[in-house]
Amino acid sequence: MNTIDSPTYLLAKFVPGILSPFIGNTNSFIKDSKHFADLIKDGKCDPNDLMTTFDVVSLFTKIPLNEAIEMVKSVTDPQNAKLVEICFGSTFFRFQGEFFEQTTGVAMGSPLSPMFTNLFM
Repeated sequence: MNTIDSPTYLLAKFVPGILSPFIGNTNSFIKDSKHFADLIKDGKCDPNDLMTTFDVVSLFTKIPLNEAIEMVKSVTDPQNAKLVEICFGSTFFRFQGEFFEQTTGVAMGSPLSPMFTNLFM
């Protein structure tokens, strides 16, 4: 779904610049497969370590917005969380000529969704 013509599109393009310093600041963050390969190339795993991966089906639409916005407040400030809330609090899209409102999760076509989802996860 494309959100380019949505009322909050330009704001959703702006907010990732605010949130980007908070992405990747945990020990569990892995940017991509090359980053993962670099982390494990020296074989510094303990014998009892277990490597696993997860794939969340329909991840964007399953993000609990209220909880995720509270998390943004905890790592930045209430004003930034309010910007996120504005972006995702009124997500409308058009499908086959009809307009719909997304009532759960974040919009898959929003420029803010990938970064917001990474921050939440």
